[in-house]
Amino acid sequence: MNTANNLDSVIEPLLTGLVSKRPEVRVDWAYTELKEGIESGQWDDHLDQIRERLSGYLRTDKVWTKALSARLLNALAEAGHFHYEDYLTFRAWYVTEDDTRGIVKDIGPIMAVGYGADYVETCVRKGMIPAVEGAAIISCRLRAPGGVWHDDEGLRLARAACTTIGKSTSTHILEIWIERLSNTVLTEGVRNNNRAVVENFARFLKATAHMVRSAPEKWGIDAERAELALPMISELEQQLRNASDYREAAP
Repeated sequence: MNTANNLDSVIEPLLTGLVSKRPEVRVDWAYTELKEGIESGQWDDHLDQIRERLSGYLRTDKVWTKALSARLLNALAEAGHFHYEDYLTFRAWYVTEDDTRGIVKDIGPIMAVGYGADYVETCVRKGMIPAVEGAAIISCRLRAPGGVWHDDEGLRLARAACTTIGKSTSTHILEIWIERLSNTVLTEGVRNNNRAVVENFARFLKATAHMVRSAPEKWGIDAERAELALPMISELEQQLRNASDYREAAP
């Protein structure tokens, strides 16, 4: 009983520390200690308390806290503590978050898009969500509001995409996903003149194609899926190149 109380007196300040705007408090102390405790099993008797707080934070207005909450949900999932209701709360936030800043002076890492992508990748890889759900949330994030990404967000989302390709139960699902990317993301980016969506989509496609081409086995992508995915990704890239907005915005 005393041990539990002692742990509670330690964990509560850490959870509160996630709200801090100061990176040395929020990231270097609170996040690091919570993650290490999750991985070691130190917080096993307090997982419900942690999960409840993280889900609550995802409904608040502090993006740096929401992003770290997603990062800690990822740590929980990697440790085998996945709960679908937590994922649903995360999903509702992730596909609508419009603060897409990466590393920010005086605040440190925000990385909402990148940390969220890591969580999606883990959930798909471990079979916690089906590949078709991974494809859906990636598509939603690609056309979501926000600015141009500058801190490897496209790379992280590409990792989630490659895992999704590898976990797809049929090539038909992959074909439908690529078609949906064309119909929805391209529509939002090119036809609606959304420069950020166009640039982000271009970076995402480039990173995804490179991963599928260079190390498909790392993502569990067999030859059939790689041979199907690469031409379709190239076609999407060509559609972007053919758009005048893309020619002006391409990195």
